[in-house]
Amino acid sequence: MTVENLVEILEALVNIPSVTGQEAVIAGFVQDRLERRRTGECVRSGEAVVWRGPGRGRPLVVLAGHLDTVPPQGNERARLRGDRLYGLGTSDMKGGDAVMLALLETLDPARLRFDLAAVFYDGEEGPYAGNGLGRVLGGTPWLCEAALAVLLEPTDAQVEIGCNGMMNVEVRVTGRSAHAARPWAGVNAVERAAPWLAEIVRFPVTPVTVQGLEFRETLQVTQLAAGRARNVVPDELVANLNHRFTPDRTLEQAEARLRALVPAEFELRVVDAAPPGAVTLDRPLVREFVTRFALRVSGKQGWTDVARFSAAGIPAFNFGPGVPDLCHTADEHCPTANLLSTYDALARFLTEEEK
Repeated sequence: MTVENLVEILEALVNIPSVTGQEAVIAGFVQDRLERRRTGECVRSGEAVVWRGPGRGRPLVVLAGHLDTVPPQGNERARLRGDRLYGLGTSDMKGGDAVMLALLETLDPARLRFDLAAVFYDGEEGPYAGNGLGRVLGGTPWLCEAALAVLLEPTDAQVEIGCNGMMNVEVRVTGRSAHAARPWAGVNAVERAAPWLAEIVRFPVTPVTVQGLEFRETLQVTQLAAGRARNVVPDELVANLNHRFTPDRTLEQAEARLRALVPAEFELRVVDAAPPGAVTLDRPLVREFVTRFALRVSGKQGWTDVARFSAAGIPAFNFGPGVPDLCHTADEHCPTANLLSTYDALARFLTEEEK
């Protein structure tokens, strides 16, 4: 496998539009390529593709990556500039998908030390409930018997363990409308919320250490709405709080934490939530991968589907060629060297016993 081969695969994937909800064409492309190889069984699940190699009673390893992207920002087409490939999804996370395809197309299943499966899925960039990996895991029980899952999310070719949980809550503060010329006749919801808002926007970024890895707890006001008209005292203010909580907390503990930070007289409603991913640095296969290739290890600050594998009882970690800081940006790109180093590490791990 060469850098040029991997770039060619990634260019093809980038040039197929696949904004969340529009993954049918790219799923068909992946399915066609895998079926032509005839080295395993390929099954479609909605707009997800599940590949399974021949079973020989070895521990099962699952590779996984989502096919969808956020909407384009003038970066729809792939463009190679020196040692970087630019374009929508190059880092998040079609670079990982390209490596997965290359592995499945080049490795001989008979020579692997593991049974191997791969999931290319839809809907990751959308709401938690619409994420295709949840559907695939629920409908494919044998996947949940895996000894390890590797999620090829962008990590700059290093290892990121676990992930923070995520919760969006809507805080509603009520007042009473009145003419703006006679504000004493009403109750201004903005004025009522102001002291609390002044405090909540100063919530500190808080580091938490789990198994020696640092994760950061954050809380941000990400949306704010109030007012019906320019001459009406607002009778309602609605704020969205986005909370990222560390892997040592449950969804229930995260919600209780937020409720303690919001006055009891304000209404709080959980809009969306996703559990954290377990920290698996102590699991043998994870530890082997990290030490064998002398990779830098850190905690995953953003949410990834490592959490879904954790919930299914599967040890998992993030390892992919994309660069996290470039995700969802107009100049998103992937270093081409990362494609090859990621491919090489996974190919060696899957085929060679540790010496």
